[in-house]
Amino acid sequence: MSKQTDFINLYANAVIKGSVPFKIFPSITMAQMIIESGWGNSNPLSTKYNNFFGIKASRAWTGQTIQLNTPKDAKPISTFRVYNSPLESIQDHSKFLVENKRYERGGVFNAKTPEEQALAIAKSGYAESVTYADTLVNLINRYNLKELDKKKSSGGLIIILPFLFIASYIYLKK
Repeated sequence: MSKQTDFINLYANAVIKGSVPFKIFPSITMAQMIIESGWGNSNPLSTKYNNFFGIKASRAWTGQTIQLNTPKDAKPISTFRVYNSPLESIQDHSKFLVENKRYERGGVFNAKTPEEQALAIAKSGYAESVTYADTLVNLINRYNLKELDKKKSSGGLIIILPFLFIASYIYLKK
C-alpha cells in the first residue's frame, strides 16, 4: 500500500460520517482534506491538532485554539481551531459549508455528482485557485474516491432491509 492509500483508508469512515449528513459527497470532503492537509502532513496543524482543513478560530469559537506562524497569510500569526479527533475536524468543515449561505446559493447542496459539487464549491469562492474544482475532480478520479460515495448510499440500508422484511413477515403471520 502507498501512503496515499493508507491515508484514504484511515480516514474513510470519518469522512463518510462527517460529510453525508450535510449533503456533501464524501469524495469531495476527502479530496479537500487531502489538498488542505497535504495528505495529513500539515505539521503541526493536522498531525497534532486534528485540523485537516486549516480552519481558523473566530471570536465566536469557544473551543481550544493554537497560534501558529502564517508567513504567507495577511497576519504573521493566526489562531486556529483545535479538534479532539479527525471526525470533529471533518464535521466542523461540513458545518462551515452549511452555515455560510454562499455555498447554498452556489448550489453546493443541490449537486447531483461530485463534479457538480466541486464546481459549485469553487464558484462559491472556497479557494483562490482558479483550478480548484479541477484539482478536486482529478484527485477523486486518480484515487477512485467515488467509492466513498457508494458506501454512503448503501450504508446501513443493506443491513436493515433484511431485518425489516423478516420482522414484517413474522408480524403478518400472527
